[in-house]
Amino acid sequence: MQSRIIRVLPAEHGWTLEFSGLDIRPQRFLTMEAAIAAGWDVARRHKAELHIHRHDGDVHLRSAFGDKQQEP
Repeated sequence: MQSRIIRVLPAEHGWTLEFSGLDIRPQRFLTMEAAIAAGWDVARRHKAELHIHRHDGDVHLRSAFGDKQQEP
């Protein structure tokens, strides 16, 4: 089974959610906070990992579904 990963990525204007292993189109948000909140919601529903990327491309936070200790 393919890994289910949701990525919060900086975009030219705002932030984007990209989905790997899920049949969901990318979504755009004005703020990082809104993108993260939506990402956690989708991660919970689809039992996916959430990766939050910084502007430089490095992963700021990576958490598997259900890992309450890393949830913002």
